[in-house]
Amino acid sequence: MRRLLKTILGVTLCSVVAAYAASPKSYTIAFSLKTVTNDDFQKAIATSIQASVEKAGDKFLLVTAGEQTAVSTQVNQLEDLIAKHVDAIILNPMDGKAVVPVLKKAKAAGIPVIVVDSSVEKGNEALYVSYVGTDNFNAGVEAGKRMVKELGGKGNVLVVRGANGSLAGDNRVDGFKKGLAGSQVTVVGEQPGDWTNSVAMQVTENMLQANKQVQGLFSASDVMLDGILQAIGDANRKGVRILAVDGSNKAVDLVQSGTIVGTMAQFPAKMGKIAVDTLVGVLNGSKKQAAIPKMIDSGTMVYDKTNIAEARKWAF
Repeated sequence: MRRLLKTILGVTLCSVVAAYAASPKSYTIAFSLKTVTNDDFQKAIATSIQASVEKAGDKFLLVTAGEQTAVSTQVNQLEDLIAKHVDAIILNPMDGKAVVPVLKKAKAAGIPVIVVDSSVEKGNEALYVSYVGTDNFNAGVEAGKRMVKELGGKGNVLVVRGANGSLAGDNRVDGFKKGLAGSQVTVVGEQPGDWTNSVAMQVTENMLQANKQVQGLFSASDVMLDGILQAIGDANRKGVRILAVDGSNKAVDLVQSGTIVGTMAQFPAKMGKIAVDTLVGVLNGSKKQAAIPKMIDSGTMVYDKTNIAEARKWAF
């Protein structure tokens, strides 16, 4: 009897140990972003990342800086995540240069990082696993080409940038100018809107006052369209052709009503899933970090009146 009990206990103990060893480890994956207030894109990508993390059986931790330009707050929050020894970080950087020192700390701590949406200053690719997001330069190029077509190859345009230091915004604007190259469409005014409607409205007002002949306007993001449209309306400017970047439901509504020409779509749901799947693979060893490309393009397309039905499938 004693021998039988010992055998049963031994088998049971071995079974418990084997089951424990076979069960996958649960990871804590943090997402650092700008804000989810009045920004449909940020909300959409946060929702996608959370769903993907929890589906994988891991813990999701969200930290937001609260404002689109709170660069120092985001850096401090990243420092805190490193101190808490989270397993991995997904980062949407406000300032591609300001986050470099803290990314070095994350690497030294052995915490893998995936960058989404907005990239990090060139030359620092070794500090993160991969950048997952829209090819912002290409999105800008396509918007520039579309503006040339809309204006018949000539005219004056304004540009409302994102916040200073944002590589996503900078790349979109640089691409837009590249798309204008070879035409007679000229950028006659360019100012940062700081990703907010209040600032975008103010700078658009200023540029309209300084430029009496304006046929087009490019916004680095849909989130500034309300302010831009308010300024154009207050100035009683008619027929200004507007293009933006994001692909939000709000922008698609404006496209459908004819208020703006189009918006260069981003796909935050795809970004979030790719980022999480890549990180989980690195954490559990199923993916070799050295084999992961440094840039994973989640794609872009222009939403205009010709593809409203398609836009509704993906808009956020």
